[in-house]
Amino acid sequence: MTYTPPPADAIAQAQNDDVNLRLLLVQRRLYSRAKVWSGARGLGVGLVAIGAPIATALSSDVAVAAATTAAVWFTLNRLVFGPIEARSAALGATAQEQFDTAIFGMPRIAVRTPGLIPEEVRRLTGGKIGRKKAYSNESLRNWYPIQVDVDGAVAIAISQRANLAYSQTLLARNAAFWLALLVTWAATAVGIGIASDFDVLTFLLVIVLPILPPLLDAVDEALRVRSAGRERRALADVIQASVDAHAEIPIEPDQLLAWQSQLFALRRDSPLVPDWLYWLLRPRTEDEMNDAASTIAADLNRKKDGK
Repeated sequence: MTYTPPPADAIAQAQNDDVNLRLLLVQRRLYSRAKVWSGARGLGVGLVAIGAPIATALSSDVAVAAATTAAVWFTLNRLVFGPIEARSAALGATAQEQFDTAIFGMPRIAVRTPGLIPEEVRRLTGGKIGRKKAYSNESLRNWYPIQVDVDGAVAIAISQRANLAYSQTLLARNAAFWLALLVTWAATAVGIGIASDFDVLTFLLVIVLPILPPLLDAVDEALRVRSAGRERRALADVIQASVDAHAEIPIEPDQLLAWQSQLFALRRDSPLVPDWLYWLLRPRTEDEMNDAASTIAADLNRKKDGK
């Protein structure tokens, strides 16, 4: 099947059509559902990691109970909460992919598993009046910085690049925040253990056991974000180079399809950013994304005009 990118103004209009905004709303709600499980995991880990050293400092009798609670909670995180969170996040990524392919006029690139059927979309988004309110509350309109003064292929490429840069900025700031928080608390907990003169066994039970797993998870996530960041940066650089050269070497539709497939894979496997932190970081990150998109489009137009 031959793919022809639609005009930029058609893409800009399509991303605000109700049928497509519903997919974005589904994406937000599925990610929010995943973040409920992520938040529950984090809350439990936090209560154990913070409470165990303090409670044991007050009464050494709770050391074994605190260590047992930590072990049970970490097991539940790995075997129950984590998989449920991952499934909702995968569905959210699929909804985002369906939105992208719809507004970019792309064919279904590959089978996305699990898929979303219309009944699920309706169930997750509700009636028309409620949906319209949610579109405003969630700031879903004008999701991508579509540049209408360039052709459709370039507008899509700029949007793909913007999504890569936007998500990587959020992920990097999220990982840095949690890593700094956990390192700070680990140092504090060690200080509590030393000040309370814990013996070696108690220190291992209420300091090392509750704190080491979430600290290792934070380090692991920071490394994952860094690795995925290199992939996002490499793909974003390829896209930007292709946009910069578009006046001489036009972007091919097959390139857009290939980039979209890579984008989906990166999005599907990304760690989650808590909603409260997402909304805190979104204005600044979105402003950076919009400014970069308009700058890239303006530079290309200047090159074309000077040709």
